[in-house]
Amino acid sequence: MTAKTKAAPAPTKEESTVRKRKAHKKSRLGCRNCKLRRVKCSEARPYCTQCLEFGVLCNYDSRIPDLQPLAAASNVVRLDTVIDKSPLLTTEPVLDMVNNAMQKDNFSSKWKPGLLRFDNADLARLDRFQKRTVLTIGVRRVARIFQSRVIQIACTHQFLMHLIQAVTASHDRYVCGVATSRPSRTETYHLSQALATFQTILSRPIHPEDRDALMLAASLFGVISFFNLEATSIEEVWPLADSDMSWLTLSDGKRAVWRVVGRPTPGSLWQEVASLYEKDGLKPVVTPDHTPSVFDHLCSDDSSSPSAAANPYYKTARALVALLDLECDDSTWVQFLEFLCFVDPPFKMLLESRDPWALLILCYWYMKVCKGSWWVSSRGILQGQAICLYLERHHSKDHHIQMALSRPRLEFEAAQMDGWGGISSAVSSPQSVDSLQWT
Repeated sequence: MTAKTKAAPAPTKEESTVRKRKAHKKSRLGCRNCKLRRVKCSEARPYCTQCLEFGVLCNYDSRIPDLQPLAAASNVVRLDTVIDKSPLLTTEPVLDMVNNAMQKDNFSSKWKPGLLRFDNADLARLDRFQKRTVLTIGVRRVARIFQSRVIQIACTHQFLMHLIQAVTASHDRYVCGVATSRPSRTETYHLSQALATFQTILSRPIHPEDRDALMLAASLFGVISFFNLEATSIEEVWPLADSDMSWLTLSDGKRAVWRVVGRPTPGSLWQEVASLYEKDGLKPVVTPDHTPSVFDHLCSDDSSSPSAAANPYYKTARALVALLDLECDDSTWVQFLEFLCFVDPPFKMLLESRDPWALLILCYWYMKVCKGSWWVSSRGILQGQAICLYLERHHSKDHHIQMALSRPRLEFEAAQMDGWGGISSAVSSPQSVDSLQWT
């Protein structure tokens, strides 16, 4: 007897349906990682959303390997890429050479032998400083001089080496999209070590061979002070919340240190920077014809008049108005930073009291610089958005101020969408007055 063959059960509708890949618009400017993974890249720079969520280094840059984990990037050292064109590159193992050099610290009498010794993670951080972070500290021509000299100086000044580690760790936070998170233990440790020694050195007579290191440290302390803005919500950001205003003294602190240190000596780093400007000269900035602005009524008086001298807005508003028609780029970056020099004590008092026009002036400066260097971008976007929200809530009946807020609001939103700021959307999503009425 022939056994009957059992008929296979008819496939269900779900089983017979062929799985189709969801169609999406191709990303032609995306990073290589997203193309390799066949996912649509958000094209945000410097890090796309998909790479951050997947935990890999975004590789618009051709030098970054495909699908390299973020953790590996901060802990693994590739000796073939360490400190390219650096004075440290010799036939000796790089780690041994850096450690040996640091034992010759000019201030080593205050340090126990071997107190600061590098491991692979420290060396990888030093490499990132040399190839990435140092190039963001000043304009391009000056940054290239820093790239060739700073590590060499830091090897004989341990406080500067600590500071390099702290600044680079801060930059890492920005690149990973967590700029407003709590500083890491690495940042906190190196910053505290650098600050303690820096203050001790400034309290005693300054030797000529230490001037470069001290002036560099003053600049890097300024970078960290301006960048650090810890917040988990925009409601924690000044002026919506009380906050330390020390970031406003960025230029004051640098000038104070430079006065103590004195003029740079021949052959020094800063003498080389000064010679560069004397040789090439700063390209004259072509200032466009002035376009009337919402701030003109604050600085229309003659500069020599008694009313201008008594006007607490005058200097700062006039400095801002001169920048409004300029593009913020490498050729004008120094001018935009010099704005902080015009934030004088009377204007600072207005900011501390949350004066609406003082807040609006600062907001417009943030709007102009929020696509500048990373250490300015985070505060520029987030604090700029906080100012907009504060003025919406507390000065909603001031027609002139409300009209003036539309431009910076759009600029901050566009900058963040383009990948600037290193801020997660959960932190920076502001609520308007209208939305608050329904919550």
